[in-house]
Amino acid sequence: MKPGYRFPNQPGKPGEPVNPDDMHVITALNVKSVIATPADGSTVKSRSIHLQGVAWAGEADIARVEVSTDAGATWKTAQLGHEQSKYAWRLWTYEWKAPKAGDYTFTARATDNQGRTQPETAVWNPSGYLYNAIDQVKLHVQA
Repeated sequence: MKPGYRFPNQPGKPGEPVNPDDMHVITALNVKSVIATPADGSTVKSRSIHLQGVAWAGEADIARVEVSTDAGATWKTAQLGHEQSKYAWRLWTYEWKAPKAGDYTFTARATDNQGRTQPETAVWNPSGYLYNAIDQVKLHVQA
């Protein structure tokens, strides 16, 4: 298990080998959210869009989830589900009205109660552990 479930002590370049002695054991999760529905590449037949997803942060609580419809220029707060438990997923929803038919990209990011916010890009590591880059889905709105 020496090379397993370990994360580099220093960031490296993608594909670059990492010495197992220069890694630490993973003992906590990064803050992360994902968009569960609608699925990436879907066509929706209404301009009213209902996004749903989950967020988690290991030992921390999810403080908020935000959604952007303009490539991260602005962020709007999603509604968090009432169910909350340490080490558990937190459900969230977001309602949005498309101004017209067309293609849209939605991104979601979470912030935990320790102030950690999901990054635009994740820190690379050889096994892909703790991947937590901002999630996105592309939708086609037919109206």
